Amino acid sequence: MKAMVQVVLCRCCIEVSKLLDMERLQKVASESNNVVSTVAVDAVCDGRNLAPVMAEAKLKEVDRAVVLACHKKDISPAVVKAYRRAGVNEYLVEFVNIREEVVLPHMGDHESAQKKAETKLRAAISRAVLLSPLEKLTEQMATRNVVIIGAGVAGQAAASEAARTGAHTILLEKTGRSLKAPGVILPHSQVVGAKGYGGNFTLRIRAGEKSEDLGAAAVVVATGGGWTSLRGPLAKAVKDAMPLYRFYEVLLSGSPPNGPVVIVDTPDPVGKTVRVQDYAWDETLETVIELKKKHPDTLVTVVFQEMRAFGLSELAYKEAADIGVRFVRYDRNGSPKVDPKQPNTLTVKDLSLGEVLSIRFGTLVFASIPPNEDNKLLADALRISMTADGGTRRGSIQRWPVTTPKPGVFVCGSALFPKSKAEAKVEGQAAGAMAGAFVMRGVVEYGGVVAEVTQDKCSACLTCVRTCPYEAPFIGTASKAEIRIQACQGCGMCVGICPSKAIELRNYTDEQIMTETRTLLGGDF
Repeated sequence: MKAMVQVVLCRCCIEVSKLLDMERLQKVASESNNVVSTVAVDAVCDGRNLAPVMAEAKLKEVDRAVVLACHKKDISPAVVKAYRRAGVNEYLVEFVNIREEVVLPHMGDHESAQKKAETKLRAAISRAVLLSPLEKLTEQMATRNVVIIGAGVAGQAAASEAARTGAHTILLEKTGRSLKAPGVILPHSQVVGAKGYGGNFTLRIRAGEKSEDLGAAAVVVATGGGWTSLRGPLAKAVKDAMPLYRFYEVLLSGSPPNGPVVIVDTPDPVGKTVRVQDYAWDETLETVIELKKKHPDTLVTVVFQEMRAFGLSELAYKEAADIGVRFVRYDRNGSPKVDPKQPNTLTVKDLSLGEVLSIRFGTLVFASIPPNEDNKLLADALRISMTADGGTRRGSIQRWPVTTPKPGVFVCGSALFPKSKAEAKVEGQAAGAMAGAFVMRGVVEYGGVVAEVTQDKCSACLTCVRTCPYEAPFIGTASKAEIRIQACQGCGMCVGICPSKAIELRNYTDEQIMTETRTLLGGDF
């Protein structure tokens, strides 16, 4: 059966219509085989402009489409929804990011931009003709549990927000401290293993000496920072030094500080054991202001490489300086040191003054928040990736900042990287709301663009099983690789690495890719 293609050209951005000859593009499209409809619209992302496009699609009995517009993620929801109503399978809609891939790189060269746009249009049409209709399948979730790992500010906020959606929350806290949060609270508990996929996870939980399996539809990673794992030469030199949160607890208890107080950004200023990155400066400023208000005669010095008092925290910085807190900035060439012969004196080169200062202290406090060591264990258990700084890797920072690349796993607070309590709370609320909404769907949607194995070619080498970050491939009863399509995210890693070339990605087959490539390069190879 002949493919019936509709080409949609978007001219919404000023740059597009100004640089490209849209009529010429329409002529190229209309002269291509299988194209039965060519339409130019003012804004594809505006659903109101799609009504006449869909009317023509129905009239011409279109079964697939090529859309030249902006980034796929910006426009695909509205376009796919419209085509679905018009009876076109969503996997037969091909997108070309003509704005970012053609217009912006060639702003000063009309001919190059036009030629590239026409080439990409022809390549997209050649690929669209070969696409196959795919379907999404659903599977019931076995539970409505949202498991939150970590019961700090972010974790408690996530639990409250997830419970508000109607989900059942289970809060895991590795300490035994008393908490108030909705749902079930499991003290002295942590995740040591996991299997399954978003919507139907099975977590291995260790509670004290016992281990048991726990079903979860979604997981929120809110492990916070690694306050208790501070290491470095300053921590080694001053045995009774303490992290900021512990000093704040002492301050709130009413106990006066022991002598002059010096707060240093990190116990390892050179960064050999702790990466010098973001610190709890909001909390530092809050603490020193509280300290000076309660004990105005106490000498307080804050020693730092970089002060990141964002937004309204600048006002707290000014207030702290006005009430007598001294701020000393240094760089690595003049980093703070403690001489064992003078264990209560910190020497540091003030970057502003260019002088080496000797600062006596009775209490030494560290404001750094190194990554939580639990992050690595959780990343291995949940099969999620980490950043170079030791935090949990998030999804798109612009669109989905509290998600991870693995569906059903969300992240918030200092599990990502150090941040203030206010930021952690807001992120916890966002992660909890998204996890709750995910769980309350009640079904897992899967399928579409997923990998599939040609059993005759498979040598059962386990390469795909070891490589896949989602644990989708497995060796089945026939001793050949199979794909658990509920877990597959269509990343294509197994396709590229399979030595037997036994795996293909639906709608990204070798034939489809080679046909598009030949059109792009204008050759036959």
